[in-house]
Amino acid sequence: MKRTLIGWTVGAACATLIVSGISALPVQGQDVKHERKDIETSRQQLRNAYKSGDPAAIKAARENYAKSRNEPSKDKRERRNSAPDPK
Repeated sequence: MKRTLIGWTVGAACATLIVSGISALPVQGQDVKHERKDIETSRQQLRNAYKSGDPAAIKAARENYAKSRNEPSKDKRERRNSAPDPK
């Protein structure tokens, strides 16, 4: 009887962890969509700057686009911050 009770308890705990993990996934997906939207917005600003022909606007748009492309995503920053320092 103890073995069955322990089995059910472990199974319920695992199911709870799986369900809670799945419910957290859409938040990460939204972050990725937001970052992609930022990149697309900066890309459009770069296109508009080239159409205008203004050198200062082109330079600013290039810097903004490079910054948005090279900025590590939120999940990469979190992994980098949580990694132990190699010694």
